[in-house]
Amino acid sequence: MTNILTLLFFVLTQLTVEQQLTEKYAPSKTNFKQPCPSCGSYHTIKNGSAHHGKPKNQCKDWGRQFVINPSQKKVSEETKQLIDRLLLERISLRGIERVTGVSWSWL
Repeated sequence: MTNILTLLFFVLTQLTVEQQLTEKYAPSKTNFKQPCPSCGSYHTIKNGSAHHGKPKNQCKDWGRQFVINPSQKKVSEETKQLIDRLLLERISLRGIERVTGVSWSWL
């Protein structure tokens, strides 16, 4: 019985020591680097800001630029295929924009 209590005490003390070290050496919330969405690397730098004011980051491994929590939605594959078919039919860009809801600048 004493062996079980000793083992339990040892495990609990190790957990608290590990938790204290994690809290001490964890990155602060103000200096936290976001991982690259492509490769997951934390080797990123700040790289200006986008036209809507959100800060941009750049991955030093891949060179990819990204915005944290982008507000713009991605265009689905179905919509891209529909746009390709409409372009082949020589429909105006403004008409394609109205039908698909995709901005003219994206086309």
